[in-house]
Amino acid sequence: MKKCFIFLLAALFLFAACPAAFAEPTPSMQPEASPSPEQQPDTSSLISYGSTGEMVVRIQLRLRELGYFDFKPTGNFQSMTVEATKKFQQNQTDAAGFPIIADGTVGEQSRAFLFEQSAKRVDIAASIPIGQQLSGTASVTGELVHWSEVKTLFTQGQTYSVTDYNTGAQFDMVFCGGEMHAEMECANSVDTAAYKEAFGGEFNYSKRPVVIAVGGRLIAASLQGFPHGEDTVAANEMAGHACMFFDGSFSHVGQLPDVEHATQVNKAAGR
Repeated sequence: MKKCFIFLLAALFLFAACPAAFAEPTPSMQPEASPSPEQQPDTSSLISYGSTGEMVVRIQLRLRELGYFDFKPTGNFQSMTVEATKKFQQNQTDAAGFPIIADGTVGEQSRAFLFEQSAKRVDIAASIPIGQQLSGTASVTGELVHWSEVKTLFTQGQTYSVTDYNTGAQFDMVFCGGEMHAEMECANSVDTAAYKEAFGGEFNYSKRPVVIAVGGRLIAASLQGFPHGEDTVAANEMAGHACMFFDGSFSHVGQLPDVEHATQVNKAAGR
């Protein structure tokens, strides 16, 4: 019995003297995980098949504006976006007149071409009218006024005189509201006929520089040629409203600038 007691004491002594042999190892320090791409978006990175995010939405919106992409922007760079990108790239040339790389990815070169005001649209069939272009000197130009200020000058339901910058044709349009840009309808069927004539004789998706008289001022704007959405003016032979952009206006889709509208606004301001 005495020997057993001595053996037990010896075992307890060895256990107390060597705690490290039974302790859980201390974990080594791990470096902190770097932020995910969603946390730190890199707008200079290569966009290719499978890419996602805000930059993909911007690319899809721009391709749609230029006529290469006919689908709803999803923020997902899949086969249809790749093909649309290739078509866009195949229609662009650099300053020396050489074709740019057409591989369906968007790197630094393609991104620069895509968001340039001079980006080439998809080829439009000659049978589609886009309206008469400027010949000689414009009859009128407007001020470049930011949309945030223009919006305060408009009164909903009031009629305003619009002049087509390219031809000098005039027609009246009613301001129907709008948060990102103005939503306008022709005041009557005669005005709608003049509006259509400015766009080549039929409604189409082209955009034209115009000058609108608001509060005693002539203001540069860009008008779209295809009525859509809510219709608030009766018996004007125009089903829906047309979007009118000003300096600083944004699109409904993604609340992003519209490069083509911006170009027409500047043109209407004589720039």
